[in-house]
Amino acid sequence: MRKMLTFWTTLLLLSGLVLPLQAQTDDSISAESEQLVEEPEVISIPALLKEVKYVTKVQPKKKASVYFFLRSHSRCGFCRKISAQMNDLYKEMKNKGAELIMLNGDPDTETALKWAEEASITIPMITPETASVIASKVPGGGSGGSPNVMAVMADGSQIEGTSGASKTPLLVGGWKDMVKEARKAQAKKKAETGKAKKSKKGKKKKSKKTASESEAV
Repeated sequence: MRKMLTFWTTLLLLSGLVLPLQAQTDDSISAESEQLVEEPEVISIPALLKEVKYVTKVQPKKKASVYFFLRSHSRCGFCRKISAQMNDLYKEMKNKGAELIMLNGDPDTETALKWAEEASITIPMITPETASVIASKVPGGGSGGSPNVMAVMADGSQIEGTSGASKTPLLVGGWKDMVKEARKAQAKKKAETGKAKKSKKGKKKKSKKTASESEAV
């Protein structure tokens, strides 16, 4: 009889220890699983723009919803042909949620500056020496020839890209609709992030409560 009592007493004591340990193990596995899930890379366009230098005096706003990156250079006849259109489009979108920025592909800043003065280019033009900061993160549009443009959101999410003297101004000309859609996407993402944080906080609280109840058994 004594042996049986000792056996059951020991079993109950061990059960009290096993449950909390099991809860801790489950929490550890869950935490490790969360760490293993890789989140997509987020590129901050405003942050990248702080790392570049400009040929022109005008600089882009750092809080736009849509950024158009135009690859262009002075030796490109089509680029020269659409320069006036790009100036007009930039005047339209300036301070209205969109930015048009040229990634200059000339041999050096001096050549780029000469072209900017000759063609009266008034859009922000990033120097050839620092254009790679953006180019390495934001792909070109269309076939990749000049001129070409890629529209992205502030977090680097691609919207649309194209190339050619006729398609490039056409794409940039749709900036109003892109700004509307980008703002909707940003609002949705913000709401989803808030919901995810709230859910994670609730799960963590529930896990602690379960562990506490297990210890009390």
